[in-house]
Amino acid sequence: MYQLKMAIKSLSKNLLSSLFLLISLCIGFVSFVFIASHVSQEMSYDRDFPQAENIYRIATNIYTSGELKLTKPLCERDMGNELKRNSPEVLESGFFFKPGNLEFKINEQIFKDENVLHASSGILNVFSIEFIYGSRSNALKRPYTVILSESYARKYFGDENPVGKTIFKYPGASYEIEGVYKDLPQKLHFKANMLLSFHDNMRLPPPAMEAWGESAFYTYLKFQANASINGFNKKMNQLALSKKRNLVEGGDIQHTYYLQALTDIHLKSHLKDELAINTRADYLYVLMAISLLILIAIGFNYIHFSHTKAIKDANNWGLRKVVGAKGRSLISQSLLESFLLHLLSLVLAIFICKALSPLAYSNYGLTLDFSEAPLLFWIILLCMILLSTLINGIITGILINRYNSLELLKLKFNPLTSSFSIQKLFVVSQFVIVIAILICIMGINKQLEFLQEKNMGMNLSNKIAVTVPKNMRKSSSRFKNFETFEQELLRHPNVESITQCDKIPGELLAFNFTFKEKGKDKNAKASLMVADVNYLKNFGISLIEGSNFPKNANSINSGCLINEACLSDLGYNHPKDAIGKVLQLKDESMTEGFELEIKGICSNFNFQSLREFPGPTILINWTQEIMWGYYIVKYKTPNIKEEIAHIKKQVETTFPNYPFQYVSLKSFYNRQFIKEFQLIKMLYAFVYLAIVISVINLFTMAWIGSLVRTKEIGVRKINGAKTHEIILMLNKGFVKWVCIAFLIACPVAYYAMNKWLQNFAYKTELSWWIFALAGIIAMGIALLTVSWQSWRAAKRNPVESLRYE
Repeated sequence: MYQLKMAIKSLSKNLLSSLFLLISLCIGFVSFVFIASHVSQEMSYDRDFPQAENIYRIATNIYTSGELKLTKPLCERDMGNELKRNSPEVLESGFFFKPGNLEFKINEQIFKDENVLHASSGILNVFSIEFIYGSRSNALKRPYTVILSESYARKYFGDENPVGKTIFKYPGASYEIEGVYKDLPQKLHFKANMLLSFHDNMRLPPPAMEAWGESAFYTYLKFQANASINGFNKKMNQLALSKKRNLVEGGDIQHTYYLQALTDIHLKSHLKDELAINTRADYLYVLMAISLLILIAIGFNYIHFSHTKAIKDANNWGLRKVVGAKGRSLISQSLLESFLLHLLSLVLAIFICKALSPLAYSNYGLTLDFSEAPLLFWIILLCMILLSTLINGIITGILINRYNSLELLKLKFNPLTSSFSIQKLFVVSQFVIVIAILICIMGINKQLEFLQEKNMGMNLSNKIAVTVPKNMRKSSSRFKNFETFEQELLRHPNVESITQCDKIPGELLAFNFTFKEKGKDKNAKASLMVADVNYLKNFGISLIEGSNFPKNANSINSGCLINEACLSDLGYNHPKDAIGKVLQLKDESMTEGFELEIKGICSNFNFQSLREFPGPTILINWTQEIMWGYYIVKYKTPNIKEEIAHIKKQVETTFPNYPFQYVSLKSFYNRQFIKEFQLIKMLYAFVYLAIVISVINLFTMAWIGSLVRTKEIGVRKINGAKTHEIILMLNKGFVKWVCIAFLIACPVAYYAMNKWLQNFAYKTELSWWIFALAGIIAMGIALLTVSWQSWRAAKRNPVESLRYE
């Protein structure tokens, strides 16, 4: 009890220092709690399903002439069923399939929802989905049936049981509701507000209906507990080979299969056509490492502040030693003060975190939910607090206890004069953190600017994509006066041009067609795009050789355009050599095939992503009779408010009961960098924290330095030393420490940035000025911080300085 009273008295006596210690600790705990909570939640994705550790997804590698061209999280429709039939270790199998249209009508409400999937009945057993209404054993086994999530059913039907009611899906199918399932966990690698049946007697793409046709199914397997999956990949490949033996893709094309653990998908799978944008595990590791470094830096500050407070109260410590206080009691009091400050700062940090939670989510994508935090989070947090309390308390006590009573009474010690000290190590470590984060921020910024400014082979500026019905004939009776629709769009003075297509930049192109030149044996894979005659001009894509699509041609004789990557796969070095050649195309199911004459060669363009080089792409103009889902509208001036109103009116007039939606092409395309943008915003926040911590630390050390060199400063002043000479003397050591930190931080940051840049096909250079600027900023911070304290010490009256001696 006596020690507790003394600790409280010491903290209240040095109120300002205690307040700084409290603020410093709060900063560290707030950053650590936010990051640790976010990381633990990200790492807990897909773990709430029963037996989640036994569930796997099948992924496919596609090779052309022995070279890996594509990896996707999809396989053929019957792969899962066959594995379940032939493998006793597989308990359940099921698949998802993406719908072609996502526009729906419930009662009089028309909406579009991207979180809707076709699903086999087996998927309900794989994920043990629980039902509120209807029967899980009978669900999704009949054509044109649908089951809804609990929240979705409540949204559109209130508390009523919706089983037996219908949902209309554009362009012309009615689905009967046969069940309502409990809302799935939030932390999943997919979202499913509704699940539609997938049946042979439905109007679905013919290639997808083939048992061993198109690789378009997200297939999941649930294994028996403790089942060994060693060698299962080989088993899958042998099965596929035996089933697809008659579906000859061509000797140059090969599919291989492997399993992905369900619990690894969110952090480790970044394949084309994922069901959602997953989180990069390396980004989480970066954030966690930085939050730990911030916490360590806070510990440095704690020790400095405590040390400073002890120096300020050196006479009291000296007297206590004179009257017989043992070293253990000094350390005990220091440890008790540390415990009280840590406890109070933790309580404050939790309240601050709760208050800042909405801001952290909206600005940085950081989620904080203590109610859902796993046990591991609380164990780590508790261990970090106890460790910080012990280390900071004990080290502070040891630093003071090492001086004898005479040194403490007469302040005859200088903790900064030795060639090496813990204080110097702390300062160097803090500035290593600051400089490294600054280099990473500038490096990431430079790469993102490089990608956004890079010539991607197509111009997305001043363009919006307007959604229209898909896979419907333009002559459909559902449309009103379609023949005037395009003319009415162009009538607005701000509309420069329009073009039709089936995909917009940033979406995944269907990479499921094998092509070869007629009369030759070499096969390759290509993406297929539907585009009209205005496409190249509207997007600024260069036509290298040949001609564009014929203006008045029908879909049969309009031929095709190919890009340079496709030209290379055909084996031609000169574009003119390929003009007039005929391509034979077949889909993966080998049920659909057609021939197209090459009309022209266009330049490569990065349609899907700037993380990789453009792949082979074939453009076809089949827009004469069919709607393909998008109209691209190019406008003249940035102010498009009136233009949007005009387009909306035309869409609603021509396509009654169809939801009007549009996106900016540039914004949509840049969604691929959303994780990088969030990361850089968080790094900015961390560097601000690191700078504040370093400034406080340096200021404390400068104060200690001037305090213990009081006599030396006074003597130098009496002997004629100028103010700037005193400032230079006091600053010299700090400059040296920042230089050492710079030399350590540069190779660390260079290695980290090089590893990160490997994720991109197009990379910027890590220019020398990035490292130099980070060093200059760090040096400026250090000099501005210590110079103020040095100036105060240098201006002090030497008589007053020598009074301490």
